[in-house]
Amino acid sequence: MRPDDAPSLPPPLRRVKLSDQIAEDLCRRIARDRMAPGQRLPNERALMRHYGCAKGTIREALKSLEVQGLVTMQSGPNGGAEIRPISIDAAAQQLRRFLHFRELDFAQVYAVRRGLEVALGTSVVGRLSEADLQRLDANIAACDAAAALGQRSAGRALELAFHDLLCDASDNALLAFMCRFLNSLLRDLVEFHGGSLTEHEAFGAHNLDSHRQLVAAFRAEDADAVGRVMHAHMCCAEHYMRRLDAAFRKDLLSSGTA
Repeated sequence: MRPDDAPSLPPPLRRVKLSDQIAEDLCRRIARDRMAPGQRLPNERALMRHYGCAKGTIREALKSLEVQGLVTMQSGPNGGAEIRPISIDAAAQQLRRFLHFRELDFAQVYAVRRGLEVALGTSVVGRLSEADLQRLDANIAACDAAAALGQRSAGRALELAFHDLLCDASDNALLAFMCRFLNSLLRDLVEFHGGSLTEHEAFGAHNLDSHRQLVAAFRAEDADAVGRVMHAHMCCAEHYMRRLDAAFRKDLLSSGTA
């Protein structure tokens, strides 16, 4: 058989480090035993005996879990790896890393955001307490004050915080997370490259008016009105983003506020 006719060999298997195997096994244990935040994994000595490995390997496995946000390391005689809930910020940062290597524009964001925000708004109709409604009113008042002082960046952040307050009232964890994630992109990573002061003010005025209409519809527990107002709000917000030549910063890995 000529060399060219020889059957191709499969690629070599990647050898998984023992510490990675242990980290994966500990993840399964956390899920299987339904371990809750505040509970602790066995101490290093117990884990060394169980897995038959050196301290350094166990520490590397635990460090991997800490980097993933699953545990936090507590020091002291009774220290160890303590289970902690993964924060929304940590989960969102992973999604930002995914999107960093892809093209992202406002048409894509608002194609998703329109549907999600309408679903979020209608889902909280009847669930908002008087205290929740007062927080929405307070947010609108703060936006109004920021606009009067010409504090454009603060006003934009407050406008998005209005939508975060709706997330707080939702009982749908996935819907609330996705809405919060999109809000964080728009709050932290958007730059405006054009538009007159008049157009910026018109954008802020539109957001305030939409939020007032939404609160009125929430108070009336009118789901149809909420859906209608929210959809129009999202469409108009996208329109202003285009007119103001908004763009995402290139570095989506950044977690700081612009």
